[in-house]
Amino acid sequence: MCLIDTFRFFVRDSKNILPVLLAVLLIGCGGTTGKSTKIETADIVITEEFGIDTDLAQKFKQSVELINQKKYEEAIELLVVVTNNTNKHSAPYINLAIAYSESGRIEEAENILLKAVKINPLHPVTKNELALVYRKTGRFSEARQTYEEVIKNYPQFLPARKNLGILCDLFLKDLACAIEHYQVYLGIQSNDKEMKIWLADLKRRAGQ
Repeated sequence: MCLIDTFRFFVRDSKNILPVLLAVLLIGCGGTTGKSTKIETADIVITEEFGIDTDLAQKFKQSVELINQKKYEEAIELLVVVTNNTNKHSAPYINLAIAYSESGRIEEAENILLKAVKINPLHPVTKNELALVYRKTGRFSEARQTYEEVIKNYPQFLPARKNLGILCDLFLKDLACAIEHYQVYLGIQSNDKEMKIWLADLKRRAGQ
């Protein structure tokens, strides 16, 4: 018996962790299946091949609940099991990296993200998270390059736009870069009042 379920992973900007849904075809009774599925957000379409044991899927669901409750160490225990048993799904790797990062285990977060990159080299969520790790460890040029790679392939992926603007604003002191990406972000997410304040302040500092 087959059933439709959802795989949840998280997208982070510099202030928030946001859940995203990814449809997955699972097969019951502990079996596996291989199917193609897509995640679509604005102009973002990502396809991965799936095949996952239902017990692993249940562990993954539990880990999502634990991350939502900020019980990161418990989530890590479950996600380590899941990632040790599948190398076709980006979501468990992304969530594991976030749980590591939120627990202060930055090196482990980076290592698991590099594994996720091998699964899907262009995945914008993986690259967004990897850039956050680079920023946290002071590798600002690597963070910028990684955000720019995401934006090149997914121009409307807003977390990368916002994060690159923040990186340019607060860490690189590149006001032109920050203004550019804040403006693009607001062109899509026009109701973000906080971002409007940031952009107004930036333009004031830049003499615009």
